[in-house]
Amino acid sequence: IRSDSSQVVNESIPQIYTKATEMRQIYRKIDKLEAFVKMIGNSVAGLEERVIKAETDLGAFPSTFKKILHTISMPSFLNKSSSSRQQQTLYEPPVLFKTEDYFPCLNEAPY
Repeated sequence: IRSDSSQVVNESIPQIYTKATEMRQIYRKIDKLEAFVKMIGNSVAGLEERVIKAETDLGAFPSTFKKILHTISMPSFLNKSSSSRQQQTLYEPPVLFKTEDYFPCLNEAPY
């Protein structure tokens, strides 16, 4: 029992402490990755909102509807009302993140 206890104290506990220290570093990396994924999710959600708003503002139809509408001859007064509905707004590109800012190792050359 004494030899087993001394082996645990002298060998196993330092190994466990070393592994626990390594795990803390992994936990920090996981926390950073979760924050990164959340930031990306917020960015994608914002872009989706802008796309939906642009489609609503510009009256975009799915491509099948566009094809059907192009084959049907529309009276001229209908075309005028749809074009007057569109407002010319300046396009402002969204601010995007750069992956290289978060993963600097991507700038390095491949093997």
